[in-house]
Amino acid sequence: MEIDPLLEEAEAFRPVRAAGRPIFRWDSAEYAMFYAPGCLCVVGLSDAEWFETTITPPEAPPSSRGLGAVAGSEPNASPEQCPDRSVTGPADWGAELWRWAELAIAEARRWQEEPFSPECLTLYMNNECNLDCVYCHTDPSHGPATRLELGVIAAAAEVVAENCRRKGRPFYGVFHGGGEPTLHRERVERALSLLDTVASAHGVELFRYIATNGVMPEKKAVWLARHFDLIGLSCDGPAEIQNSQRPHRDGRATSHILERTGRVLREEGCRFHVRTTITSATLHRQAAIADYICHQFSPEEIHFEPVYIGGRTSTGTGLDADQAGEFVTHFLKAREIAGERRVLLMSSGSRPDAIHGPYCHVFRDTLNLVPGGVATACFKVTDAAQVEEKGATIGALNRETGRFEIDQARVQELRQRLDVIPAECASCFNRYHCVRECPDRCPLDDDSGPSEPG
Repeated sequence: MEIDPLLEEAEAFRPVRAAGRPIFRWDSAEYAMFYAPGCLCVVGLSDAEWFETTITPPEAPPSSRGLGAVAGSEPNASPEQCPDRSVTGPADWGAELWRWAELAIAEARRWQEEPFSPECLTLYMNNECNLDCVYCHTDPSHGPATRLELGVIAAAAEVVAENCRRKGRPFYGVFHGGGEPTLHRERVERALSLLDTVASAHGVELFRYIATNGVMPEKKAVWLARHFDLIGLSCDGPAEIQNSQRPHRDGRATSHILERTGRVLREEGCRFHVRTTITSATLHRQAAIADYICHQFSPEEIHFEPVYIGGRTSTGTGLDADQAGEFVTHFLKAREIAGERRVLLMSSGSRPDAIHGPYCHVFRDTLNLVPGGVATACFKVTDAAQVEEKGATIGALNRETGRFEIDQARVQELRQRLDVIPAECASCFNRYHCVRECPDRCPLDDDSGPSEPG
């Protein structure tokens, strides 16, 4: 298929060898573009040569280390230290470009250097589900399974609420998981009450979010709309896609129930987003999916995410790197359609408005509890046994003291192991806005391939 020309042009960005600063250059016959995370400068070719010659030290190759470690040696000079060629000359835009590059480095360093101080408590309430999604990476149980203890939730909430009080920020309570969190409404109600009590005791605002498949009775949908500030609704597209990829566990269709839930949320005035999993079967249908979701649901945002490898999806049935161009080409068409309806369409794998790396919780100030009562550094593992096997345990309830304790030493160790840039990504201009190979390939997995430590 024909790949969007923007993708081919993006590959033409090359790193400016400015002592490892994340500054990149793209040339045309008439002008040059320089990019640092958050800043794009379009300049004449003579000014471009002046800039690169002035600041570039010899032999400063792009780094494949973690983003927070890219500033290795000092350059000959920053633009603001060089003689200005004019009032609005290259020293002006060059200094601004340099400033943004330094800000990106500082933000990435913060991931490594600041203590882990979570402001968000994510709760995997259970690993049970009423659907039988063909690609599910968690492969949850259709029957009773271990559930997250309320006592663990309360203890962890104390830790997060105190952090939020100290920082002057709201407390984010997120209900998510390897299963459907709304299956046991009474437990969700009790957990909400616990979070509200703890947040009030610490004098912080509680923001409530839940991710749901939306396949529920109408009365439960009304309850959901009245108890959460924001809802993430999973929908893979029109009925023929939704019913094929996300059927009920007994094979029944789910699309009509999901559409009813969406109508209830709108009628109740509830804020909600729609999340769509893009598979090999729907890779080329993103525009039609976006059109359907906009017309049927009218959400604030739509999130298109490539299917994750794991559980029911293997490397043979999932998407691979060779399909990235196709994914983005069709994504851009879908985003244009959503934009016409004033709906933001995004994908979390690359967020150009943010400095970010992989999804790992140790970089995101998120305390994620799973059934079994431990905190995981990885969102893909959904019970204590899996977390332990992966080596991703970063906290647990101390049964003697009743306090939830975060293992800061383990957090720091994981940060060092996980903040890596694959060799093939070292020269990419988007490396400060990308989850890299996460979550499908992880340095914690023996078969994840070679990677260099950050």
